Amino acid sequence: MERYFDVAIVGAGPSGLTAAITVKLAKPKAKVIVLEKKDVPAKKLSASGNGRGNLSNKCCEDLEQVLSFFSESGIAVRTDEEGRIYPYSEEAASVSEALVRRAAGLGVELFINSEVKGVEADSKSGFRIFVCDNETLSNYQIEAEKVLIATGGKSFAVYGSSGDGYNFAKKLGHSVTPLVPALTGIEIEEDISKLKGVRVKASVSFFEKEKLVFREEGEVQFREDSLSGICIMNMSSRMPVGRFGADKNIFDNCIISIDFVPDYEYRELLEFLTVKGRMAQITAVDFLTTLVKKPLAAELLKRAGIESECSVCGLNEAWIKRLAKELKDFRLKPCGRKGWKEAQVTKGGVSLSEICSCTMESLIVHGLYFAGEVLDYDGPCGGYNLNNAWVTGIKAGRAMAEEGNNDV
Repeated sequence: MERYFDVAIVGAGPSGLTAAITVKLAKPKAKVIVLEKKDVPAKKLSASGNGRGNLSNKCCEDLEQVLSFFSESGIAVRTDEEGRIYPYSEEAASVSEALVRRAAGLGVELFINSEVKGVEADSKSGFRIFVCDNETLSNYQIEAEKVLIATGGKSFAVYGSSGDGYNFAKKLGHSVTPLVPALTGIEIEEDISKLKGVRVKASVSFFEKEKLVFREEGEVQFREDSLSGICIMNMSSRMPVGRFGADKNIFDNCIISIDFVPDYEYRELLEFLTVKGRMAQITAVDFLTTLVKKPLAAELLKRAGIESECSVCGLNEAWIKRLAKELKDFRLKPCGRKGWKEAQVTKGGVSLSEICSCTMESLIVHGLYFAGEVLDYDGPCGGYNLNNAWVTGIKAGRAMAEEGNNDV
């Protein structure tokens, strides 16, 4: 095989493939190689959005250039009512296949089962890349004038993103901010096992030292020991980060508050409950139905100190006020994030202060570039993180192909 390349890209995910395509479109004669340690390129992309592939969002920055890239690559998209952009087929794997075909058609050399073990910078020859062929277990090295690290983060390691890029970055002199699972479930200190399986539309808030940090409406899903749902996953990314990414003791002054009836103001709710409380022959648990599901009603009554089967005729004004407060301000103590197996993305990464935001080139090592999840960027659910992969891949690809930029 060829041992020297103008551009070597580590990782055949969305940002790596995008960059490779962009380089070849601008400089068809450039020798470009993409090294992927898994046996299939873009595995994580194919599984994204539960296989549907939420590619971007109408509210994302630089959306026009992303949509232009899709169009030029033969990828048809559609936008749903909430602004999320999907492949028209709603099949994420079709996007991965389209990118691989596009890259191959332009002459990009794609090596699968090729695990990069190290990247070294040389002021004279550019970069040396040390590779292990995972099929034959043989080792070899290549040289490249420019290198793009597009290895992904640590989430969903089964798809190949196990954090290799952070080690490469550190050895090349870059800083890496603490790494924690993001867009994931939140573990709860209280016993919420009886609420397992309950789904409810609510407004969730996160407080740190009594200061509001995050608030969003959406569906909350109760699990055995944790909460999930899009609004909860977005909340997980706004929770504090401990030293080296550890969760221990960092949630001591944190509270999650759930408003199960966000369409009611407190006084409106109090009035509704007071009127309903005048009804005869109704139990306390039935008193709350139509507002919340029965398992949740039972938990709210327990917190308010009310027997589920007692008659509402026995509920006085003080009890009704307690119920109204629990419905509007159901408090839980967070004690951790769900781990890397469940996290959608990585929070933390290669420090953006050490990267040129226009070209994605390192400000420390000339000819070194970074793109995608390996960077210290994590956006909310809804296509923002994949959009960042497309945008940074396009920027890096354009920069690596520029005239006078190491003469590619």
